[in-house]
Amino acid sequence: MANAHDRAGSINPMRSRFTLSCCVLLAALSPRPGNSAPVSSDADAPDIMHKAIQAATCAEVAPGALSDELKGILPGDAVTGTAAGRAIFYVSPAGKDTWSGRHPEPNTADGPFASIERARDAAREAGGQSMIAMEGGDYYLGRPVVFDARDKGLVITARCNQTPVLHGGRLVNNWVSQTAGRWTAPLRLPTDEAVGDLFVNGVRQTQARFPNAPSDGDPRKGWLFAAKCNPAIDQWEGNTRFCYHAGDVPALEGASGLVVNIVGGFKPGSQWGSDTLPVVSIDAATRTVQTKGTSYFFTAEGSRYFLTGAAFLDAPGEWRYNVAAGQLDYIPVEELSPNSTVVAGVLPTFFRLEGADDMVVSGLQFRDGAPEGSGKFYTDTRGFGAIRLEHANGVRLLGNLIENVGVGIHVTESSEVLIAGNVIGDIAGNGIYIGTTYGSFGKSNGVRILSNHIHDIGKVYFETAGIWFQAGDGMRIGDNLIENTAQFGIAGGSLWGAQDAVHDAIIEHNVVRNANQQTADGGAIKMMGEQADLLNSTIRYNLVTGTGHLMNRANGTFWPPGYENINEWPSPISWAIYTDGKASGVRIEGNTLSGNVCAIGINGGWNNLVTGNTISNGSGAAFRVDDGTGWGWHPPWAAPNRIEDNIVSIDNSNGVAAFVYAPDHGTGSVQFARNRYSGNLNNKSFRIDPAIMRWGDFGSLADLQKAGADRDSVFTRPND
Repeated sequence: MANAHDRAGSINPMRSRFTLSCCVLLAALSPRPGNSAPVSSDADAPDIMHKAIQAATCAEVAPGALSDELKGILPGDAVTGTAAGRAIFYVSPAGKDTWSGRHPEPNTADGPFASIERARDAAREAGGQSMIAMEGGDYYLGRPVVFDARDKGLVITARCNQTPVLHGGRLVNNWVSQTAGRWTAPLRLPTDEAVGDLFVNGVRQTQARFPNAPSDGDPRKGWLFAAKCNPAIDQWEGNTRFCYHAGDVPALEGASGLVVNIVGGFKPGSQWGSDTLPVVSIDAATRTVQTKGTSYFFTAEGSRYFLTGAAFLDAPGEWRYNVAAGQLDYIPVEELSPNSTVVAGVLPTFFRLEGADDMVVSGLQFRDGAPEGSGKFYTDTRGFGAIRLEHANGVRLLGNLIENVGVGIHVTESSEVLIAGNVIGDIAGNGIYIGTTYGSFGKSNGVRILSNHIHDIGKVYFETAGIWFQAGDGMRIGDNLIENTAQFGIAGGSLWGAQDAVHDAIIEHNVVRNANQQTADGGAIKMMGEQADLLNSTIRYNLVTGTGHLMNRANGTFWPPGYENINEWPSPISWAIYTDGKASGVRIEGNTLSGNVCAIGINGGWNNLVTGNTISNGSGAAFRVDDGTGWGWHPPWAAPNRIEDNIVSIDNSNGVAAFVYAPDHGTGSVQFARNRYSGNLNNKSFRIDPAIMRWGDFGSLADLQKAGADRDSVFTRPND
């Protein structure tokens, strides 16, 4: 298996990462190796790329208008109706499905289609490869649009200078003002549908809840905190039961329609995941809530939660859906006007591509869907997706905007997919998921995720990522801007073993800001490796800032931001970049990490190299190595993890540079060399277990070197 670092080509550290030249921006999409450069501060480039791709792939563009670099990914006849006799079918909000669809503008006798389904069917009837050209305006989808093998090579794109907006639900009209600030509107849905979210003028509203959501958006507010149960909850009960403090839960007439949003983890006290669980019953005598739990994570004393249900409608911005009455109830923040656009989000999936190889979807907007997709109750591990690909190879998703949905893009068992220049934001779960279906375990090889802007991820489900990937070889994730995520910016690798293994992945030139804002255990970039072999993968030239954590104690108070205490457990932990679950053979190189908690972590694996990184302004240790997730695992090929040639400024108050806890893997499992330290280095800056230094666990750089665990590292003062 080729080493990912070697396969990627040579590195030119002097090249500028981005320029505003369209042709250079588009060159970032090129599949050619060697497109390496150090990260810069030009994080606006993905948004520029988004606009450039839209302009280059709209329906009327001529083949000659495409740059040579973009042609390397999208042949000219794949994005224009003027090449190779491609038939064009037009769709418009002003169209009719009884027309021919061959004319872009309506007239008295003919014109565009009204629906994408009718255009799809016409393209199938025409044979060959076709294009669906979308007029700007609003399209309200009643069901997912499904494409299959008959749609191979189909292009769906916006007309030039047009903005088609696809909504995942019903437009709600006929609002009537009631008493106490409430408004009502009729809405009857089929029995198999429900309102997942409500959007007013493009802004997600709050399902009626208790306690109310904080008006200032503070993530530490608006929670209740689980009490200690008697008898205590057994760990194998998972999240099927929790207890509450006296006076926390109001008296209710039954549990019908109640849902608990609750945070938990693998062990009592840990807080790395969340889910939405239907409530089965509430026992006021024992103050116990029973749920239709998943047994996926554990809830116990201190787990934070809130309830949603119709009985809690009482605050501006809240809504509820009355199924029996066929009615929406809503308390607006500001009075609804005739120009207000209200959409009931029903669909978690807008486009479903099943075996539809080589399709192109470009320049469209997908908005206002249902939030399902990343919870564990009644869904697969990473379900749904506003755009969902299954066994659809060679698909290109370019220059789209995806907002206010459950999962942005879901790719399962589909290879050579390109996802580039999209803007994906305000997502309930994962921004992009690449992987497999549990049970069949097909691969998604050769996927490229390039120059996307992904922001505000995990608004409902915390155990999520801007980009989550597994079960694929040769993936490249580069030049993306990822901001404000509940847990991970980029997370990937094997969770189950060989079935979903990842090899030869390259994660490069990404900017990740403010990851792990909602959990007690997470980070900006993470690689897993439960397949227990060498990943041969590279994480290089990324810029990571502002990675945090959020963890509460059993009494409802929270650990302060940036807190790290290596002597305390349970305690929040957070990394800018880390490996986990036996991940081995990962090269972490040339990254700039500033203003995070811990900078780089290695958990459980072997043969990892951390080199050439620049670390500053961290509130925790620069390096943490822990053998816990690889306890008892000593493969015959195991070699030490190496931490070499890094530039490290120790700016935390306790001066901890490295924390190594490896009593099982032993003293030789990690080696330090040629690192350059500055800042608050002291005689307790290195903690190593097993104790190899003269004073026990703690020691200075000199102590580490005398123990033989460091070669040629130096401490420099500001004037050195």
